[in-house]
This record gives sequence, structure tokens and C-alpha cells, in this order.
Amino acid sequence: MAPPRKRTAKNRALPDNLYPNGAYWRYRNPITGKVTSINKPLAEAIKLARAANAKLAPLMADDGHLLALLTGEDAPTMRRLCDRFEEEHLPTRGLAASTVSEIRIKLERYRADLGSKLVGQLDVLAVAEYLDQFENNAYTKHRGLMVQLFDFAVAKGLADRNCAEMTLRKREAEKVRARHTLEGVQKILAAGTTPDWLRRAIRLALLSLQRREDLVTLKRTDVDMADGVIRLSPGKTENYGTPVHLEIEMGADLRAVVQECLADPIAGPTLLRYKPRARRREQIEAKESWSAITPDYLTKEFRKARDAAGAYNDIKNPMARPTIHELRALGAWLYEQQGFAREYVQALMGHASEDMTAYYQAGHERKGTVYQRVQAGLKL
Repeated sequence: MAPPRKRTAKNRALPDNLYPNGAYWRYRNPITGKVTSINKPLAEAIKLARAANAKLAPLMADDGHLLALLTGEDAPTMRRLCDRFEEEHLPTRGLAASTVSEIRIKLERYRADLGSKLVGQLDVLAVAEYLDQFENNAYTKHRGLMVQLFDFAVAKGLADRNCAEMTLRKREAEKVRARHTLEGVQKILAAGTTPDWLRRAIRLALLSLQRREDLVTLKRTDVDMADGVIRLSPGKTENYGTPVHLEIEMGADLRAVVQECLADPIAGPTLLRYKPRARRREQIEAKESWSAITPDYLTKEFRKARDAAGAYNDIKNPMARPTIHELRALGAWLYEQQGFAREYVQALMGHASEDMTAYYQAGHERKGTVYQRVQAGLKL
């Protein structure tokens, strides 16, 4: 049946799918989502709604199998909507491979959580309640994808309106995370609770200065050990007027960690790999290979390792502790401390402007009194 309606004194006695509409009523078809006005007294509206519910109930049973049998078409379930969105719409958007991978993971979650529901069963209340389980930026990202999903549903005649668009729009929370320190990262690397694959990922992030999404999608074939280079096209630059393509000459430390990645016995095409504790089919299908690491998984495992190692325990708010994203900024600052020119670091990071590189490098110095030397050479 349709998701529960918020009960008030006015609608407590109403049957499912019947809603107040000013002085009259409206009925929402739980299969198509179409809303029909009922300009009748309450008693007649209830009678009509119950009759409609009784007629539609068999079609909604067994996840819409009978409906599919009668119409010869797949029932308009959320699972089918996600499938069509992924097959028909996603490839047309020109998104980076890493972005597509993140969207597919979210779609797989929607299939697991909402897949058996008919699209028409999801009204504003149902979508809002589903989104409310997410917090901060996760809410805004899931809401954004839901809006796209229902836009597609409306365009394909699977829904009459975009229910997700009518949910609360929240501003992304301002980031208040601290910067990494070399001591903090070394503590994570030295901890026995940090997995080997994550140690390699941390060192690769610090030395290569690449984004999280690019680290996990790097292929073994992107590495040319004979020439001593890594060739990649950072995903975030694909939409630039002139996309950035990097050929990174590996220094001794970067070469060493890359060699460790290549020697990892776990099979798979990606440079960074791990062995999942459980292999769920839907999770494997959402990834390029069973051993690939998703951006979100890298973020979560880094957070666990950071806290297990006791790094940054002096920062009482866990949300303010530095994450995998801030490793890039620490690496940029370390390059600067070792005398590398900002232009060198800017090129390695794939930044379009020197100002952006300067922003990443700032904020790592220890706080303290900074004295500016001046002269007082006045003669009287």
C-alpha cells in the first residue's frame, strides 16, 4: 500500500490514497501516481476511494507481477526506474567515470531499499522520510540524485510530478575539518589497525596529490615502470575546456609504493585493491571489479583507521577531524616545504589556477606568534 500519511484530525478516518483538497478531496492512484479531484461529500469520497483501492490492490500484489502479466510490460517499480535511468539516461550525461561509479552505488542502494515499491507509491512524504535518514552533505547528494531520477520518471510517463523536487532543499554544511599533520598521518600508517591496502592508498595520495576518485580508478595499465611514469586523466578536469592529461614522473618513494601495489596478490585491474569480507552480488555489479575500492569505501575505512589509531583525538568533534580528502592538501604543503615550486605542485594537482594550489598548501604551519622584522633607522 501507499506510504503512511501523517494523521491529523481531518484525515484520520480517510482510506489510503485519499487526501483533503480544500473543501473536497483528491485520490492518488498508487500505481501511476496520477491525482484525481473528487468534488463529492466526504462519505461519497470515502466510498469511491475504497472501491478504487479494492480494484487496484490485486495489481499491486507480488511487487506488481500481475500488473506486468496483464499489460505485457514491466511494472513501474523503483527497481525498473533505476535500471532505465542507468541504462538510458546516465550514459548521455558525459560524466566522469568516477562520478558514474558513485551514482551507480547510490542507485543500487535505492534498488535495495525501495526497489519493490511502485513509482506511484512514492509521494512527497515517502521520499522526504527516506531522505531524512541521511545527514548533512549526504542528504543534499541523495536528494539531488532523487530529483534527477524523478525528472526522468516524469519525462518517461512513469510519474505525474517530481515528488523529490518538493522535498526540503538543504544547504550543504560548511566544512570545518582541520588540516592533517605529518605526525597524525604517520600515526595512522604505523598503527596495527590500519589495513595494508589503506597504507598504500594513503602514501599514494600524499605522493601523487591525486583526488580520491582518481586514486581508486587508477589502472595497473596506467603505470609504465620502464619509463617510470603514471599516465592519467583526472576525472574532475574532463569537463574543462581543455582537459588535463598527466604523465607523472615517479620519484623514488612514489615508485616504491606503486611497486607494492603492483605486487599485491589480489587480482584486479585497478592499482589499489582489497579483498571484501563479503561479496554481495549487487555491490560487485556496481563496481568495475570485485576487488575495486569505491570512493565512499575509501573515505569510511580511512575514518575508521584514523580513529582506531588515536590520531587527532585532541579534536573532540569527530566531524572536524581531517579525512582522506585533506591528504592531498598535506602532500601539497610537504612538496612546498621541500623546495618544489608552486607551479610544479599546481601541475601535479591538475589545478587550473595557482590560487587554488595556494589554498591547498595553506593552513599546515604550526600556530604561534609570527614576528615581522622591520627597521627603525631614523636619525635625530
